[in-house]
Amino acid sequence: MRDKMKRSCALCLLLALTLLLCACGGGAPTETQYTEPTPEPTPEATPEPTEPPRLGPDLPALYPVEDSYFEDAAFFGNSLVVGLKLYGGLEAGDFIAGTSANVVNVGQMAPEGTGESRSMLDALCAKPYGKIYLHLGINEIGFDTDYFAQLYGQLVDRIRESQPDAAIVITSLTPVTAAKSAQGETFSQTRVLRYNEALHKLAEDKDCYYLDLIPALAGPDGFLPGSASTDGVHLTPEMYQVWADWMRTHYVPV
Repeated sequence: MRDKMKRSCALCLLLALTLLLCACGGGAPTETQYTEPTPEPTPEATPEPTEPPRLGPDLPALYPVEDSYFEDAAFFGNSLVVGLKLYGGLEAGDFIAGTSANVVNVGQMAPEGTGESRSMLDALCAKPYGKIYLHLGINEIGFDTDYFAQLYGQLVDRIRESQPDAAIVITSLTPVTAAKSAQGETFSQTRVLRYNEALHKLAEDKDCYYLDLIPALAGPDGFLPGSASTDGVHLTPEMYQVWADWMRTHYVPV
């Protein structure tokens, strides 16, 4: 009887120890699961700074520059460029221009007021320039528009051969007065704007810049004011100064 009680007590004690171990987390240790560490993200390389792409040929409106900006510039064109030289007030730059100059004869006629015997085109190509402003078209206003653009494009190609580092700026035709426009289709403002569309496209195709003079010189009606012209086409001295000021605020960024 006493042995039987001892066995019973031993079983109770064993059962109590088992319950105690379970309550305390006893038993065989469980295996710890290994987790791969999350790799740190590789930082992206910073791209090298590049020149911002041009959004089009149009020269932007910027803060005014001093006339020293034009020290490496050439102004090439017809009698309107002669007027710009005489009355615009620009204190820097070379003017290579002539009355009646056009895209056909600039390779033959000499520039006015320079003493040059060589042609306008040869004079332009003889000296390196950083900027070249071209203003031609009013003397060719009777040409077929596509033919005019073709000849103008050939002139640009010829200039770029000798001036590969120059920024070439094609300037628009200037507006005409309403009275001049009403005289006939040839010198109409409609035809002037058609030529300017062709020049703008040419600037795009030839990677040139484009300077639109219409906003600077036209009145609210889109025409050159009658008081701003001597003959419906050419400008008064004051308007040449407006042209020069427009170039001081619309230029090739440097």
